[in-house]
Amino acid sequence: MDSGLLRRLQQRDRIESRFQELFIEPKPGPIPRSDGELKSNDTLATTLARLRKELKGKELQIGSLREVINVKNKDFEKLNDEIISLNIENNLLQKRFGELEEEHNKLVKRWLDKVQQDVEKLNANLQ
Repeated sequence: MDSGLLRRLQQRDRIESRFQELFIEPKPGPIPRSDGELKSNDTLATTLARLRKELKGKELQIGSLREVINVKNKDFEKLNDEIISLNIENNLLQKRFGELEEEHNKLVKRWLDKVQQDVEKLNANLQ
């Protein structure tokens, strides 16, 4: 059992020695930079600042567009309610119109019947 453990420990040491450079921890302190890196960092910082400003502008634009959408939704709801109320009013008026038309037709028929009777009486008196 000890020989198996020794073999595994030796295998682990070989693997660690191969990949040792991957696990090097940097030393704390200032990192020396070249002029190219500094210019690159300045460019990146400028780009980052510009992109943050643009992002803030887009967020404001999104907020204002959301407000516009909310106002339009409220207007849509009001118009929809008005359409519904006008449809109800139209239905009631159509019903009332139908009733009045029926009553009118009855009155005209009664009047025509009365006039017809009067004409028949006059014709009967003339003969």
